[in-house]
Amino acid sequence: MIIGALSVIWLLPLIGAILVAFLPPHFAKYMAVTVSLGALLVAAYVALLFAPDYHRFQFTETLPWIPQLHVFYRLGVDGISLWLVLLNAFLTTIALLATPLSTKNVSRFLALMLAMSAGMAGVLMATDLVLFYVFWEAMLIPAYFLLWLFGEGERPGRAALKFVLFTLTGSLLMLVGVIGEYAFQNVLPDQRTFDLAQLPSVAPSPAIQFGLFALFALAFAIKTPLFPFHTWVPDAYAAAPAPMLVTFAGMMGKTGAYGFLRIAIPLFPDPTGLWDWRWVVPVLAVGGILWGALMAIAQRDMKMLVAYSSISHMGFIVLGIFALNVQGQQGAVLQMVNHGIIVPALFLIVAWIQDRTGTRDRSSVFGLAPRMPILAGVFTVVALAALGLPGLNSFVGEFMTLLG
Repeated sequence: MIIGALSVIWLLPLIGAILVAFLPPHFAKYMAVTVSLGALLVAAYVALLFAPDYHRFQFTETLPWIPQLHVFYRLGVDGISLWLVLLNAFLTTIALLATPLSTKNVSRFLALMLAMSAGMAGVLMATDLVLFYVFWEAMLIPAYFLLWLFGEGERPGRAALKFVLFTLTGSLLMLVGVIGEYAFQNVLPDQRTFDLAQLPSVAPSPAIQFGLFALFALAFAIKTPLFPFHTWVPDAYAAAPAPMLVTFAGMMGKTGAYGFLRIAIPLFPDPTGLWDWRWVVPVLAVGGILWGALMAIAQRDMKMLVAYSSISHMGFIVLGIFALNVQGQQGAVLQMVNHGIIVPALFLIVAWIQDRTGTRDRSSVFGLAPRMPILAGVFTVVALAALGLPGLNSFVGEFMTLLG
């Protein structure tokens, strides 16, 4: 069996994680970064050969898995997932480079980071609904152990428990949705499928879509995070060490938004019943934009300020997705990539400020620019990008979203 490029993108970090866990610290970091760079190079190779005019999945891989239940190992990328796959590999490399060797049990930390990256890559490349769910679960397990074993602050265990309770709730809802999607397909039993490319053509009745959409949407809303299902985020982001936040905040939330775009909307195009879910979710997104912004303004802790501003930005992304037109959804995808660069950069800057001053209290760090002019300049550019200043990366995504 020849392993395709997409399989390499998730298998390489997973195998690397197993090896890195048992290496001494210096060699573990060298090996982890090398493995991550390898995955990034393969992702870049896929991007270079990607045909933008071909509007179906590319670099597809299909192997039988549980053929009796129509479950296959299917991978593929399109214009939505390709850039997120690249972003995941890039952020993982940055996170591993930013991990200090002084981290306790650094080899295990690096191994868990690679394992989480492998799970997220799988979520973005899976084109079989069951495989998507398996990767979804796989990315949550290392995230839980990272929070529990390496969390900062007084109660990292509480943050890890809250995270796992929320995510398990979402996972159980999604599992029920996966089973329901299979059971209620509008075809004969022997023609049922989990192929994401075929599922939109066998959508069930609007009444069934109404219930199934709710199950998947709740799972994705928790992960995004979307207001009011975001309450696990403050504790988790406060406990997560800065290198973990690079991928945890920069990438994992995108899997929820990606789920809306890849699963919920295409598979359930008419989720109408007591109400139309396509109008409910945008209302929650606007609530998240406002709530996140107001909470960010009230924070003295710079880490929490960035965390709440991230919630606000993710609400904007979901709003673009549910514009249900090309401009809005293209803007949302572009904004996912922009957000994945800006928020990790802000968390790293806050970590560097804390390392040099001993505090994250924004009222206690006046006058740092003369002492750290380069950091001040970088922070200014990143902060202006987060605001959507014309000429910087967020402006185009936000403008397209608003056009949508």
